[in-house]
Amino acid sequence: MDLEIGQVISARIRFNNFGLKSSSKHPYLIVGIDEELRTVEIAQLDSLQGKEYKAAMRCNKVIFCDEPIETVIDRDSYVQLDNTFRVELYDGLTRYRRQTDKLSEEKLKDVLKSYRSYHEVHHIDENKQVYMDRGEFENLQNT
Repeated sequence: MDLEIGQVISARIRFNNFGLKSSSKHPYLIVGIDEELRTVEIAQLDSLQGKEYKAAMRCNKVIFCDEPIETVIDRDSYVQLDNTFRVELYDGLTRYRRQTDKLSEEKLKDVLKSYRSYHEVHHIDENKQVYMDRGEFENLQNT
């Protein structure tokens, strides 16, 4: 499997267990890979542009696109910490990877620390804990 933590995939997903689905593809940072359970955990990335107020929210972690210059994001962004998205790990998932580059090491460590810390301290509502198997994930990409 060629996917690595710190890479970004671009996909449509189901946002919650009520069935709300994204209408367009969004970037997701790979924050975990469990070979034994055959799952990939992803966190939604979004641009700060026009949403600068989101930087102040504890449920978001800001990532700046410079110092060092990032290749996986092209503008200042934030990672949503208050969801858990898991996708079945399968060979075809690499088709949705934006590129083989990863978020720079220090920023990735910082994001992963914030993500895990948030999940340890805060309850993630069951509705925001989403698992998609290969069939569902592939169907969402083709809509």
